[in-house]
Amino acid sequence: MAPVELRAWDRSARKFSRLPEATRQALQHHWAAQLRLTRTFADAGVPMVAGSDACGAAGVIPGFGLHDEFDHLAEAGLDPLTILRMTTTEPARFLDMDGVFGRVLPGMPADLVLLEEDPLERHTALHTIAGVMRGGSWWSRADLDAVLERIAAKPGAH
Repeated sequence: MAPVELRAWDRSARKFSRLPEATRQALQHHWAAQLRLTRTFADAGVPMVAGSDACGAAGVIPGFGLHDEFDHLAEAGLDPLTILRMTTTEPARFLDMDGVFGRVLPGMPADLVLLEEDPLERHTALHTIAGVMRGGSWWSRADLDAVLERIAAKPGAH
């Protein structure tokens, strides 16, 4: 994350720490209500998509934040298949691009994430990325880790 973003997160954390205890408790209750509402929507069949990692909230790193979201959705009581659909077929349908991405089918782009575990068994399998196929190029876990290491080694990047 850019240093300016990290400084903004620090300012936000300091402001939060100065909130009255009653306000912080209200926010905790609000979070619990959001989880209940998410489960209610899912149970009612309301289409939902994952992607809160793009909101710009303090401490949310795009891409990595999506993995936190998987855990929050499970905390809300959503089953692994629903969570998987919220990251694949539902976004494609929402964007009216169902035939363009979101599925693994003949004739569709071969952009996909290969997991080490079955995501239908446990939502945590979505964290076990073995590799990524993107634009016809294969990125192994080692390749992905090397990119992360290069980013982390950049001066001013952390």
